[in-house]
Amino acid sequence: MNKKKLWMAGLISITALMLNFQLTLAHEHVTIGDYEIEYGWLEEPAIVGQQNAIIVNVSNTSSGEAQPVEDVSSLSVTVSYGGQSKTLTLQPLGEDTHSQFVAPILPTVAGTYTLIFGGRLGDADVNAEVEPEEVEGADILQFPSIESAQQGSGSGMTNWLVYLSLLIGLIALSLGVMARRKPR
Repeated sequence: MNKKKLWMAGLISITALMLNFQLTLAHEHVTIGDYEIEYGWLEEPAIVGQQNAIIVNVSNTSSGEAQPVEDVSSLSVTVSYGGQSKTLTLQPLGEDTHSQFVAPILPTVAGTYTLIFGGRLGDADVNAEVEPEEVEGADILQFPSIESAQQGSGSGMTNWLVYLSLLIGLIALSLGVMARRKPR
C-alpha cells in the first residue's frame, strides 16, 4: 500500500514539474545583480486587438535558490513600439501568487514590442531593454477569413442592387425615347 502511494506521489510530482517547465519555456528572463526578472505575455500568442498583459515574475537569487520578491514598488515597466512608449502599472496577479505581477495592455499593432525595466530592486539599479514574444495579427485565429465572409454575405445584395439599378435605368431610357416620339 505504501509503495502504491509513493509511486502515485512520484508520478504526480514529475507531471507537475513537466507542466511547470513547459509553462516557463514561453517566457524569457533577464538577470540584474541578484535578481531575476521573468517576463512574457499573459496570453500567448499575443494577438492584435485582444486584451492581454505583460506578466512579470521577480526572484532574488542571492542565496542560490530563487526567493520570491513581493515588493516591486521601485520597479518601472515601460512598453515601446515604433517610437511610442507607455509606462505600465504593475499589479499583483492574484492573492496566492507571490512575486508575480501583471501590467494590462491592449496591443494594437502586430510586431515586436520592447519592454524597458527601470528603477531599483533592493540594492540593484535596474536598466534593461527586452523583447517578449512578437504580437501576431488577428488573422492567425480568425475563421472564416474576413475577405471570404464579406464576399459571401455582401455579394448577393450587391448583385441585386446592380440589377435593380440597370432595370430602372432601362425603364427610364425607354420612357424617355417614347416621350420624344409622341407628336405634340
